[in-house]
Amino acid sequence: ASVRNTTQKKPERERDLACLDSNVEMKPCFSTFVVTLLVLVLLGALGGTSRLLTSPEPEYRPVVLMHGIVGSASTMNTAKGWIERDFPGIYVHNAEIGDGVVSSVILSMNKQVSELAASLRADPRLSRGFNMVCHSQGGLLCRAYVERFNNPPVYNLMSWAGPNSGVYGVPLLNGYCPPDLCAYIDNRFDELLNGKLNKELQEHFSFASYWKDPLDYATYLAENDFLADINNERLQKNATYRENLISLNTLALQYSTADRTVVPRTSPWFEFYSIGQDRTLTMWNTSEQYIEDWIGMR
Repeated sequence: ASVRNTTQKKPERERDLACLDSNVEMKPCFSTFVVTLLVLVLLGALGGTSRLLTSPEPEYRPVVLMHGIVGSASTMNTAKGWIERDFPGIYVHNAEIGDGVVSSVILSMNKQVSELAASLRADPRLSRGFNMVCHSQGGLLCRAYVERFNNPPVYNLMSWAGPNSGVYGVPLLNGYCPPDLCAYIDNRFDELLNGKLNKELQEHFSFASYWKDPLDYATYLAENDFLADINNERLQKNATYRENLISLNTLALQYSTADRTVVPRTSPWFEFYSIGQDRTLTMWNTSEQYIEDWIGMR
């Protein structure tokens, strides 16, 4: 796996992150190496945990976990266990939208991020801010929360394989969800592959809101109601999105070199196919998004 770390120096903030224990056996969607490396990167950047001056015991900043598509809060239970074991007394909010698995697919991304914000604001133990560890689709939801809401504030965001530049293809879809069992999803994918991206499709199928067709980028810009917005890809930029993202102490992005779902697999690093073809990738630091600093990546 590969990791890129973006750290903002914020001396006025306490720096801490609840790390993950790499000695615990992981579920297939995570890599021991990835977790260990991310912990080393983040603890090195953030200087360990914070302590309240009035208490001899450490008080760890809360952590919010957010699962991915076709997942639920239970998907993140292993990570929750790692954190709670290594940081006794830490508060972990394991978020879930609706009923989890089904809602992660059939609710729009905009609705999901609004519901996530409402659940975080309703939790009094998060009122002073928190760190986030988010997987896959959850990585996009968490970044959208930071850009659009960030109240209560996020201090550090770790995104596990969140497709930040979108996806164009899911090679093992039928292996995960055979057409005879998942006719609804299979039909929606057919619509995407046939270039029928529209508001109605995105309203009822979360995946459509981060589908990006490099062969028809104009339609993506015109019709996409989520990813094009949080990536500030349109001519009119939202300055608040950039301001909120650069307020983070640390943004850690991870992709898997063995990813069989996200295409291209380096999308979590803000890399994607160059416009007009689907073979050559534009690297993150040569993209317009980085050069023009649309969301604060520089």
